[in-house]
Amino acid sequence: MKLKIKVKSIFQFALSLLLISIVTLKTNANCVFNCPKTESVSSDLTQGEKGKRYFEDQPDLNDDYQIHFIYMLDKDGKDNEWDINGKMQRELEELNEEMFRLTGNKQKYKFDYREDGYLDITFIRLDRKGSSQGWNNSYADYFIQKLGFNNPKKLYYIWADVVHSNGGQMGVHSGYTFLKSRHNDGKKRRIRITLHELLHGQGFAWECTDGNQNGHVFGPSILSNGNPTNILGSMIYNHSNKGCPDLKDSVYLTPTSNKPFDPLPMVCHLAERSGRAHGGSYDFGNLWPAKYNHNKFEKIKKGSYWCTYKLSEFANEKYFRGWNK
Repeated sequence: MKLKIKVKSIFQFALSLLLISIVTLKTNANCVFNCPKTESVSSDLTQGEKGKRYFEDQPDLNDDYQIHFIYMLDKDGKDNEWDINGKMQRELEELNEEMFRLTGNKQKYKFDYREDGYLDITFIRLDRKGSSQGWNNSYADYFIQKLGFNNPKKLYYIWADVVHSNGGQMGVHSGYTFLKSRHNDGKKRRIRITLHELLHGQGFAWECTDGNQNGHVFGPSILSNGNPTNILGSMIYNHSNKGCPDLKDSVYLTPTSNKPFDPLPMVCHLAERSGRAHGGSYDFGNLWPAKYNHNKFEKIKKGSYWCTYKLSEFANEKYFRGWNK
């Protein structure tokens, strides 16, 4: 009788272990596919409605000039997954349709696409906390260049999911829309701010641009601070101001002009002449197009132009104050 009880107890114990193992196995299997999201899990295993997350610039479809997009967080920023939930792509493609309308249904920007047909959007998390002291010509530019985002045939445009006093900033190598800025409280504003900043990425407003006011324009334009309207303006697109760049000729617009200009070597050369080359030399003087001979290019005011290209080579991390680790 005692033996039977002992055998029965052993059987019950073994059956309990088996049930526990089955439950544990099922729990672990569920965790592989449905466990709480972390940055690494959502990066590699997100499927269905969300896309795969990329941490590097993916292979290009061609060797043409193009605008590469980045979704950026600072060190402690909450990940809202703009790069993989489709929201960023939808708004940027809507932006490009608006650009087509602004140019009279003639041109769009050249966006960087992946082989699968989606926008090539890179995810970057900074190793420092965000700063309210400006982002262009600062640590974020330095950081992405250290990661290899320094192709001279690309503009790097960043949707930074951070709070900032400005809606956006841009030079001829990299630019930002600050998603948590009070100026970007909806899709229409994000698109408008990004359109505005991308014009700065083409070098506008140039010193020779009609109505130039410290990089903006006086007349009605999406690039105007005092008179903002939903047009490019005749001083920017398809103008008759001889010797001064016209937006339609930028290498970043498609169809490409027969006589295109590249804003990066031009603005960086002007920055060097104005004393803002970060301690180095861009050596772009020989790339200046002869047709841009406007007299406003003869005398360059000190500090009137700036360029972040090669910032990671010229700068030292000690220069970046206000960016706490």
